[in-house]
Amino acid sequence: MSNYNKFMKPDNTFYLISRIKEFSTSFIEKELRKNNINGIATSHGSIIYFLSTKNETSMSDIANEIKKEKSTVTTLVGKLEKLGYISLKKSEEDSRSTLVSLTEKGKELVPIFGEISLHLFETSKSNISEDEWEIFKIVLNKLQSNLSKK
Repeated sequence: MSNYNKFMKPDNTFYLISRIKEFSTSFIEKELRKNNINGIATSHGSIIYFLSTKNETSMSDIANEIKKEKSTVTTLVGKLEKLGYISLKKSEEDSRSTLVSLTEKGKELVPIFGEISLHLFETSKSNISEDEWEIFKIVLNKLQSNLSKK
């Protein structure tokens, strides 16, 4: 018998969290297809949203905001640029820095992404009371805090 079985009560919490992530990703992908948005992954959504709050911003700011490595952001941004959703230009103040902004085509995604997010939220929250939802958020924040310290 392994130490895990001897000392730990089996718990499927992280399995459930993983499944929720899978289901939410699948939900978003289906909604994107319904809206004839192709080539966009769920990981692009946080970049589109962040850019919708800025006129233009640096790749470093995006990486910090969405908590991804700069190399990952460079790849994600490159795909969005190829699809015509964002534009890139060198910063006039710092030639090493690239500034990123939404194109008109990219701005058209913002309300669609908002609707998809709202639909996901409403679907997720159905049959859950306000009190349960508040407790759930508190527990999720504590889990995140606990794990981010390690």
